[in-house]
Amino acid sequence: MKSQPVYEHGQAFIGGLNRVFHCNYYNAYLQMAVLLSEGAGDCQPKKVLREAVIPLVEHLRKQGYSDKDLLDEFSFCGFGKLRKLSGGKWVTPTSHYGQAALMHGRREPSCYFNVGYIEGITGLQTKETQCKQQGAPVDWYQCSEEPLPPQPSYLKYPPPFTDVPERFGFAGCQSFRTDIDEEAIISAVATLPLYGKNGIEDTGLIDAFGVVLTNHFADYYNYISYETYFGMCKAGLTVEHTREVFAQGGHICAFNTFGGIMSSPEWYALVQPHCRNDEDWIHGMVAVINALGWGTWRVEEIVPGERLVIRIYNSYEGIGYRRMYPQSDEVQLSFLAIGAVQGLAHLLWKIDIKERPKLTQEFYTEVFNSPEDRFESKQTHAIAAGHAYDRIVATRS
Repeated sequence: MKSQPVYEHGQAFIGGLNRVFHCNYYNAYLQMAVLLSEGAGDCQPKKVLREAVIPLVEHLRKQGYSDKDLLDEFSFCGFGKLRKLSGGKWVTPTSHYGQAALMHGRREPSCYFNVGYIEGITGLQTKETQCKQQGAPVDWYQCSEEPLPPQPSYLKYPPPFTDVPERFGFAGCQSFRTDIDEEAIISAVATLPLYGKNGIEDTGLIDAFGVVLTNHFADYYNYISYETYFGMCKAGLTVEHTREVFAQGGHICAFNTFGGIMSSPEWYALVQPHCRNDEDWIHGMVAVINALGWGTWRVEEIVPGERLVIRIYNSYEGIGYRRMYPQSDEVQLSFLAIGAVQGLAHLLWKIDIKERPKLTQEFYTEVFNSPEDRFESKQTHAIAAGHAYDRIVATRS
C-alpha cells in the first residue's frame, strides 16, 4: 500500500513527502489566517491555497501513483472521500476542509485544498460549484477543458537534516529523572488507527482525541504560511503582528490537539500512570509529539510554572523553509512551534490540564487565551537561519 509511512529524521514520509498530523481546529485557523491577507498588497490567498497542493500531487504522480492511489490516499490522510463522476464532475461526500470551514461560519465554497488536489490529478482547471455550507448535500467540483499552466515545484533545495541527540544528551541540558518511556509511547501511538478509510460506508475522516485529524503535507503548510507571511510583511504589516497571526495557530493546536490527547482514555491508560509531576506530563506529551511527524522535540529545561525550553531537531517548519528558500537572517520563523510550546506551558501552568477541564471554544477564549497570567514564547535558534535545531523558550510574563 502506497500510503504506508516511512519514518526518518523524526519525520514521517509518504510518497517521499513529509506528512504531519494536525487537527481540524488548526487547519481551519490556518486557512482563515491565509485568507486574511486578501487585499494586502499582491497577496492572492485563494490562489495560494489552491495551487500549493498541485506540485505535491504531481510529485506523487512521478512516484508512480495512479488515480486510484491518489483517491485512496486522500481518504487515508483524512481529507474525506473524493469521487470522480462523468462529465468532468467530482464530488466530496465528506470533506475535512468542508467541515473545517464551517467552524468559522464561512457559508461559501472554501475547499481550496480539494480543488487543487483535483487539478493535480486531472491537469485541468477546476472550480468548486456547490458546497455543503450553502445547503448542498455534497461538495461539487467541475473541471473545465482548459489545461493548467505549468506548476513548477517550490521545493528547490535538499533538506538539511541533522543527527538527533539522545534525550538529555546535549550540552547545557538540565538532567531530569523521569519514568516516561518515550520509545514505548511512540511505538504505541504508531499502532493507533490514525487514518481514514475509503470504503462505501466510510467517511475518509480521522476522528481521534476529540478532534478530527489530517495526516497532511508539511510542504503545503509551509508554503501557504511563508508565502502569505512574506506577502503581508511586504504589504506593510509589521513582522511582529504577522508572526503572531501564524503563531496563534500553534496555540490553538496545543489547546485542542495536545489538550485532547492529555484528556483522552489512551493518555490515561498509557502515559498518566507514569506521571509523578508536571515535568513527567511534559515529557509524556513531548513523546507523543515525536510520533506526529513534526521532527524530534527535546526538552532542554523545565522550571515548573515559570519556564519551558524545547529544542526541535529536523522540525518540519525549519526543514521545510530551507527546502523552499535560502538561509534566512530572521530567527522567529517556526510559527507552529512558537505557539505550540506556549500552549504546552499554558496547559500545565495556566489551566492545569490534569483537572480535565472541558476544552470548549468559550474556555479557550475566556481563560486559555486571556492576557492574564500568560506565558510569552520566543524562538532563539532556527534551522531556517542555519542553526542545527529550532529552540523555543516560553517564560511566564
